[in-house]
Amino acid sequence: MKCQSPGCKAENEPRTISHSVIYLERTVTVHQVPAEVCPECGSAVLTEETTLYLDGLLRRKARSKATSFAFEA
Repeated sequence: MKCQSPGCKAENEPRTISHSVIYLERTVTVHQVPAEVCPECGSAVLTEETTLYLDGLLRRKARSKATSFAFEA
C-alpha cells in the first residue's frame, strides 16, 4: 500500500507500533499494535479491524488504573 502523506511516494510496510490515545481523560498507550508504516515519513495506518479491537480493549480495560497495555489479538 502506498503512503497517503502528501509528497511521499514510499510503500508502507507492516510493523508493530506503540499507539497512544486519550480515553476517559487519561492517556493510554497500547504496545505492539499492528500497523502499516511508511519507512520514509513514519506515517502509520491502522486497519478498521485493528481500530475496532483497540476500542473494545479500551472499553474492557477502562476501569483498570493501568495506562499501558499490550495488543493481544
